[in-house]
Amino acid sequence: MQDPTPGRMSVTDFESLLERSADKLELLEGEVLAFAGGSVAHGILCTRLVAAVNAATKPPCQTFTSDIAVRVESRASYMFPDVSHTCETLDPSATAIVAPDLVIEVISPESKTRDRSEKLDAYRSIPSVMEYVLVDSRRVWVCVYRRMPGGVWTDAIYGIDETVDIHTVGITIPVVQLYAGTGRLLSTERS
Repeated sequence: MQDPTPGRMSVTDFESLLERSADKLELLEGEVLAFAGGSVAHGILCTRLVAAVNAATKPPCQTFTSDIAVRVESRASYMFPDVSHTCETLDPSATAIVAPDLVIEVISPESKTRDRSEKLDAYRSIPSVMEYVLVDSRRVWVCVYRRMPGGVWTDAIYGIDETVDIHTVGITIPVVQLYAGTGRLLSTERS
């Protein structure tokens, strides 16, 4: 993999770079970052989350995987979350959305600092985002950041015996079911 282009970059210039690149890239606050694929546990978690959100999605809303980016022009960011949900009017040929109401990232050791800081700030800067959910792929840990009335953000952390509520799409997911088969439940792993 070639080193990403150095220096700050605009979203428009990044989109041009992305069209020419064979690498998986993201733009975060003007910085181009390369990222690798995930683990089997990461894949299981993403699949379950996409399925749960998509099952609750009603037209005209749409659920997307990491194939579709979230474009945040004001933060010079162009990110590929693991799951996103939007009710914005979409051009079928678009490669990014600008008004998600829900964003979910399955985090890894390599991404957790960015997911909890720069990405958190970027997603919270989007007026339509009501929930930003982080799901750890290495241990049982789920955090839901939620925009409350008046624009105040809260966060709630969920563990193994709890159920995650995602208000945006009206779903609840038992954490034990989310992590089943990932090897992260240790002695409580269920098949």
